[in-house]
Amino acid sequence: MNTLYHTPLRGVTLEDIPEEYRDIAETVGLEAYLTLSVLCGGQNLYIPKREALERQARNRAIRAQFNGGNYRALATQYRLSERQIRKIVHGGS
Repeated sequence: MNTLYHTPLRGVTLEDIPEEYRDIAETVGLEAYLTLSVLCGGQNLYIPKREALERQARNRAIRAQFNGGNYRALATQYRLSERQIRKIVHGGS
């Protein structure tokens, strides 16, 4: 990785961050926020919702637990329809 990304921005404090972004800097930490600023500054940055991230993990778990015929049990466990379970198991969603 380029050393530019590892070079701290000298003298920047939390108070220097525009107020509408300060909660992000406080949450991830000033150093991480400044790194994001170097990597993505001036760009639109899309961060997926938590549900979208969790869906991938859920689908992996469903595929791992699938035994060839337990569609109904998985549907009940994950509160999905059997059709959704089939799509997940067989490569959809």
